[in-house]
Amino acid sequence: MKKNILIIFCCIFLTGCASVNYNLDIQKNLSVEEKVNISATKEYFDNFYMNLPITIVRDIYENADLLAPLKNNNYKYELKKDNYPYPSVFISKKYSNLNEYASKTIFKGQSFNEIFISSENNLITLKATDFMKYAPEDSSGGDDDRYPVSNLSINIRVPYVVKENNADKVDKSTNTYTWNIDEETLDKEINITFDKNKIYIYGKSFYISLGIIIILIIVVLIYIIKKIKKNRKNNFVD
Repeated sequence: MKKNILIIFCCIFLTGCASVNYNLDIQKNLSVEEKVNISATKEYFDNFYMNLPITIVRDIYENADLLAPLKNNNYKYELKKDNYPYPSVFISKKYSNLNEYASKTIFKGQSFNEIFISSENNLITLKATDFMKYAPEDSSGGDDDRYPVSNLSINIRVPYVVKENNADKVDKSTNTYTWNIDEETLDKEINITFDKNKIYIYGKSFYISLGIIIILIIVVLIYIIKKIKKNRKNNFVD
């Protein structure tokens, strides 16, 4: 039943039919919010008539048996029509800590079989290993196995300074680390280590610029004050 989580919406095992945004937001108290957005892709559904895509997804969305794992594991889920006629589903859940997330997320076993959380002194590491590939219908097994979605973007945002990572992309403005997976991905691993004692300063360049401006203002004020005092002294002498 576990594999059906990714089949629930947009027939995800049909290569190229779905794009998945998987977001993991780690908070300062190390609680976690898991947010997943699964969208039907334009390329797959363009050949359907009228509003058939939303009809297909709604039928799956209302299937009690397929939704059972989400309900039984206290996930929130919502069918969205903002991308009409290419529907999307938003799934979310909150965890009290990283270890609870690693042990209870039902998405483990969908892309990675193993999720490890380890800590050493002030350093915390999240690692996802044993990448899963799925064989297409005409596969003979082995090298032609591929990941079935058109795009899976795994985004991890942390409020702390990251010491090590193997992300494909880093957004320094939000301290978000991204790993990309598609049909051509043969192997993947997620590895990120952060220091829980060092808060990440968002928009560091802004604060540096602000600091320079403040220093310049102070220097100008000191110069003006000295100039005024000097003029007063000269006037008094005269």
